[in-house]
Amino acid sequence: MTDPRRAPRKDAWTRELIATFRTAPSEAERSRALETVTQLHLPLARSLAHRYTGKGLDREDLEQVAFLALLKAIHRFDLDQETEFGAYATPTITGELRRHFRDHGWLVRPPRGLQERRQLVTDARARLEQRLGHEPDQGDLADALGLTVDEVKEAQVASTNLRPTSLDATTADGGRPVLDLVDARADRRSDPGLDEGIVVRTALRRLPARDQKLVELRFTHDLTQSEIGELLGLSPMQVSRLLRRVLAELREQLESAELLSA
Repeated sequence: MTDPRRAPRKDAWTRELIATFRTAPSEAERSRALETVTQLHLPLARSLAHRYTGKGLDREDLEQVAFLALLKAIHRFDLDQETEFGAYATPTITGELRRHFRDHGWLVRPPRGLQERRQLVTDARARLEQRLGHEPDQGDLADALGLTVDEVKEAQVASTNLRPTSLDATTADGGRPVLDLVDARADRRSDPGLDEGIVVRTALRRLPARDQKLVELRFTHDLTQSEIGELLGLSPMQVSRLLRRVLAELREQLESAELLSA
């Protein structure tokens, strides 16, 4: 049999398997079809998941998120559309990974002890607020947990450093990703994870309003350059040039901060 993994044969076989999964009268046949089509596209899901490794999230967790997103794509794929399944599944998987990254990733990964303390403070805040009838202050939290006020403050600052999706992206000009600069700088600090989020947010706020909007559309909303161009009245080439300039400015600001803190 000709290798079905080669496009367009791969896509034709994928469609056949999905159709079988949806319509076969036998449960065993449906299960086999689902398993086969999943295995066929599992390398794609893993490849997309691996783009997010090395930034504070467990590789197996990322692969599981990608796998579940692949199943979602299989269930939702319209067999009548001309788009190949792989092209359809990629943004579905990437979107789920980005949501997971936004909810569980760190802008800069703090030491494990600080991560655990952050969770203790978060849990204690909820308990105390219910018991006291108002939001506890840092002194209340410190007393409840047997910590100093400074330790509570440190944990609360760490909570602000959850990684924003908009900065988790490869730069348009092939340079270092913005967050890679932050992570690299943090690795050399004796007490990482306390002020890096402030640095990045400050750099973004310094951009002109249109540049901030450009970053938001491209990396938060995941729009293509053509889609951004339609919204802003620009050509895709103009959008590409603007993105290169904006990301270069962000990297320059972060590198300047790196030199100052070295």
